[in-house]
Amino acid sequence: MQQFDGLAPHVTDDTRLRQIVAASADGMIVVDREGRVCFLNPAAANILGRRAEDLMDQIFGYPVLGGERAEIDLLHPDGQHSVGEMRVVDTEWEGAPAQLVSLRDITEHRRANQALRDAEAFNWAILNSLSVHLAVLDARGTIIAVNSAWIEFSRANGDLDLQRTGVGVNYFTICEHAHGRWSDEVNEVLEGMRAVLEGRSPTYELEYPCHSPQEERWFVMRVVPLRGQRPGLVISHTNVTVQRQMARAASEATMLRERLATLERELVDVERMAQQENSVPRRISATPLRQRNSGAFGTAVATYHELLDIALMRQRGIPDASPERGLRALSDTLGFQAATPRDIVEIHLAGVRSAGIGAPPIKQQAYLEEGRLMVLELMGYLAGHYRGRALGRMGDVDDGSTEPA
Repeated sequence: MQQFDGLAPHVTDDTRLRQIVAASADGMIVVDREGRVCFLNPAAANILGRRAEDLMDQIFGYPVLGGERAEIDLLHPDGQHSVGEMRVVDTEWEGAPAQLVSLRDITEHRRANQALRDAEAFNWAILNSLSVHLAVLDARGTIIAVNSAWIEFSRANGDLDLQRTGVGVNYFTICEHAHGRWSDEVNEVLEGMRAVLEGRSPTYELEYPCHSPQEERWFVMRVVPLRGQRPGLVISHTNVTVQRQMARAASEATMLRERLATLERELVDVERMAQQENSVPRRISATPLRQRNSGAFGTAVATYHELLDIALMRQRGIPDASPERGLRALSDTLGFQAATPRDIVEIHLAGVRSAGIGAPPIKQQAYLEEGRLMVLELMGYLAGHYRGRALGRMGDVDDGSTEPA
């Protein structure tokens, strides 16, 4: 009698048992106490890549321990390589102790799993190379994965151990407990995320400020559904500070060009009026001030720098800190030097650069903000200077040249 514990207990019909084993897709091998093959089915011979008659009464060649499960590398005579899963149970064969070895070819399964792991590793390598901060949420809003940029940003902003923004934290709860400027959009953000999660909206986006003590920062939050078998969300935060600053700079440059063109037209009209009334003996110079009178240009830059500092003092609420009087005086000085709007722009740029040398980023930003307003005020005062002079209320213009009138 042969008894296969765990396979077909108490079966005594030897013929029927052999038929069942022979038809099994799993390899079945019986090994005696010396490790010799006493029996094997066709599937086992196929998995091992050998003929059954070549294996019978031969040493099995693989260590077999009862109750063990292991993966073994199988090298076929033709050089082919495969992977088998081996399970071993104690049994009896022809009245003697033996072991039943079941074999299953898992080569394709192993390859599929390795391919999946490689694909996942490749995908995360790509995600970790992005500067966008990414987090994956499950249906309850719990963070189940984050990329390197998310981790770095969290640590740089005080969450060193990722206790508030790492895996396992509920992102919905983070939003509900938000403070400061971000708290104004809490309800909108939560509703936007839930709308995407429930399929009521394909995406959700929000641009928001996230300034630090050192710099001005803007981000765009984007929410998309998690594509896969289980519901969830992918949250991304993209730093758009540079794009926002460039857009603002382009807008301000356009405004500055328009203002410059307007003032230039106004100066042409003023010059025409002055020539008609014979009140201005010289034409306004077309040569830049920094070329024809570098000393006056340098003094104007230094004065503009000082006025920028006064403007910052006004911004901090210091009483009587106002640059307007100084701007008027500077415009009169530049008017007597036959300055043009282009000279004003050069003085503005040089003054802002001078003020920003060695200053922290937040102060440099403040100089830029105040300078954008001051340069337009100075242009307006210069136009007023020339307008008043054309009406005969001021003396002649000194363009710095030595030519006779």
